[in-house]
Amino acid sequence: MINYNSIDSELVCTFTGKLNSAECQIWKEELILKIRQIEKPVVFDLKDVEYIASSFLRICIHVSKSIGTENFSLTNVPPHVKKVFKLAGFDKHLNIN
Repeated sequence: MINYNSIDSELVCTFTGKLNSAECQIWKEELILKIRQIEKPVVFDLKDVEYIASSFLRICIHVSKSIGTENFSLTNVPPHVKKVFKLAGFDKHLNIN
């Protein structure tokens, strides 16, 4: 599940639960469309995320490439989720807080 909030000059997308492949397929197109329409920096807030699948990693890379690494960040990333980004080597290419 995703909640969208426009805070200051950023679009904050707050994710909850397990971001498995099936879940990501449900909202992927809506997310990409919303990001294209907003045209401002995007933050993915992952504080309530229990699990991420490789499909979520691909979405993060897609968003980063489409709006620029400087305009995309991940925040409140739980340690177990941060470990997945690190194991995939994405911690070197994405702004993860």
